[in-house]
Amino acid sequence: MQADFVRRRMAQGLVAAMFAASIIVAGPVAPQAHADVSLNPCNAPGGKYVCDKAEEGAKWLYDKSGADSVVDGVSGAVDFASDPLGYLEQKLRSGTKGMFSAFGEELTGKKPSEPKKGKGD
Repeated sequence: MQADFVRRRMAQGLVAAMFAASIIVAGPVAPQAHADVSLNPCNAPGGKYVCDKAEEGAKWLYDKSGADSVVDGVSGAVDFASDPLGYLEQKLRSGTKGMFSAFGEELTGKKPSEPKKGKGD
């Protein structure tokens, strides 16, 4: 009777140990399996086309709404408030550049070439 009791306890312990080991081994696998699934609708079949059209529509709405002029005005006010002399220098520099560009276009009859990238801009 005692041997039967010990054998039963050993079997229960073995089952419990195997169950614990299976939970430890299989536990971290479940979240990783779901990590590969993307919830981005643009990755769905035909979703890229829909996302591209939505982006074009958003750009069109932004351009037609006049919000860009509001954003430019606010950013100009913030630039001036944070560094008034730097803001004035930037405006004078861009005005001078525009003036010489316009004079060069009038004198030569052709538009000036764009500056090459990588020259310190």
